Amino acid sequence: MEALRAVRVAGALLAMLLLLTAIPAVAADFKVGVVDLQRALNESDSGKKAKADFKARVDKLEGQLKGQKDELDRLKDELERKSVVMREDERRKLTTDFEHKRLDLKRKFEDSQAELQKKDQELTGEILEGLQQIIKQIGERDGYTMILEMGTSGVVYHSNSIDITEQVLAAYNSRSK
Repeated sequence: MEALRAVRVAGALLAMLLLLTAIPAVAADFKVGVVDLQRALNESDSGKKAKADFKARVDKLEGQLKGQKDELDRLKDELERKSVVMREDERRKLTTDFEHKRLDLKRKFEDSQAELQKKDQELTGEILEGLQQIIKQIGERDGYTMILEMGTSGVVYHSNSIDITEQVLAAYNSRSK
């Protein structure tokens, strides 16, 4: 019985020894990088241009909708001020007109929001696709086992030495020139 226990202990010690000597060999072949895609998107030349184009589009749509909102506000004020002295048919017509314009403005606002969201997804989608190609090239070229995206991977800590965001930005910006 003592001999059996000694064999088991020796076997367990041998297995631990083999495992401990194998870990450095495996760890040496394991290379991890992290990239901040949101930062790369915002700081890339294409991302900055897309952001400026998007802002110009938003400003244009806001300007168009502001004129209609001002008209709607004017109608509402008129309705509130004059409704007491108006004939019933005039008040009903003004109220109906106000309601139509309010619904039209609401519809245009919702359509604008959907259009802006679609355009934003198109612009960022193209840039993200390009960034992902660069990340893959860097990963293959530099022998990374994996590259994690900091925003979605749950990375709560990383050493700056494994952050390849600057490298990705430089490669992406030089490619798009």
